Amino acid sequence: MLQTSRSRQRDKTKSFGDPTPSAKTEPGPRLTIAKIGIVSRDYNKLRDFRDAFPDVLTLLDRKGCDTVLFSLYSIDFSKRKSFRPFRSIRLRHVKAVLYEEGGRGEKNRQCVVFYRRGHKWHRYVLPGGGFPTLKGLTDKKKREKVGEFVEKSIPGRTLGNCCAILCGEINGVPYHKDTGRVGDDFGLKKSLQREVAVVLNPGHDRMTRHEMKKKRSYLSENNRWVVSVWNKGKEDKKGKTHDGTKHPWTVFRNGREVTEKVELQNQIEKVEIGILKI
Repeated sequence: MLQTSRSRQRDKTKSFGDPTPSAKTEPGPRLTIAKIGIVSRDYNKLRDFRDAFPDVLTLLDRKGCDTVLFSLYSIDFSKRKSFRPFRSIRLRHVKAVLYEEGGRGEKNRQCVVFYRRGHKWHRYVLPGGGFPTLKGLTDKKKREKVGEFVEKSIPGRTLGNCCAILCGEINGVPYHKDTGRVGDDFGLKKSLQREVAVVLNPGHDRMTRHEMKKKRSYLSENNRWVVSVWNKGKEDKKGKTHDGTKHPWTVFRNGREVTEKVELQNQIEKVEIGILKI
């Protein structure tokens, strides 16, 4: 059963665990993203991606995607614990899949990358230590928070030619109202290695404030791609959604929005899928 709007509002903690991955996970992959599948859904139509997972990956593999990015709250473990899709799915082109283990209201969620070497799949837990918001913090505290994230988490989030910056961590580059510009006050943009051609920015829900696009645009400068995706269906206290009229993703490159480059796929019910060539 879907959560009520009241219980949704209580779930405001969107941290991603400890700054270092579990010792039980495999070392991080070195990816080369060239064609990425972007996947989202509406909470009110689909609780999580569990049942759609095999069909989504099979479709995107057939389309030649090498990487698949799911919106967060991806797999809900509160009712059903087991989830081992890679034991039965046979893929030719897809080499990496990023999603979140844990649904809405669940604690101890973590984002993982499953990646393939040959015919064997490996599981990598993305380092946590991020921040859902910096709102209300002093500049000193913001600098400390983002600085720790840059030092301890970004190296493990850098996976070949891409880096994962999750949900509200995009706020690590602040917007200045007095100038109307975004700046790298805390060194997040500078920490991205030159080889990082793609920033993967999966989120939980749509962030509606105008400065979010400016931050994505800023991080995409110097021919970098910033790919963001989120879920639809979150309700506010009045029971209204703020999904907008467009698809639940944006793409920026070199400071410009290029979301129109995403090729829409309509083959799977209750799931929104797009494909982007890098």
